[in-house]
Amino acid sequence: MTRRQTRKTDGPTLRFLAAGALIVASACAAPILATETGAVDGSADLAASVDCGIATVSHFGLITFRPWVRLAPGQPGSYSFALSGGGTEIDQGGSIDPGPGGQTLLGEATVTGPASGYETALTVTVEGTSYTCPGTPGAI
Repeated sequence: MTRRQTRKTDGPTLRFLAAGALIVASACAAPILATETGAVDGSADLAASVDCGIATVSHFGLITFRPWVRLAPGQPGSYSFALSGGGTEIDQGGSIDPGPGGQTLLGEATVTGPASGYETALTVTVEGTSYTCPGTPGAI
């Protein structure tokens, strides 16, 4: 009679598989869990073609802020994004050159704690006009 051999999963392999599953699960869940804060202030004509906000995703005690903008395809602009709270201070900005779809993810910042513990500011400038996008999203 032969004995059936079973392979015992060791610690590092199990951790690697768990990390891979976590990455895949968070990538799939991000569009579902995202909370968008949209609408902008500015002139009516151009404002109709400018939409922006900050999507937030919460996972395992971490919060990810994803500033985004939707412009008319090929309409250039610039942005400034600031995040502060919980000992974190982030300021970034740059140019925007939207592709054929018009929507552009401007960056990503992952921090600990609830979204309500942070303040955000997103400003988009198009054709010399600045639009203030909604700031800190509420707790998720």
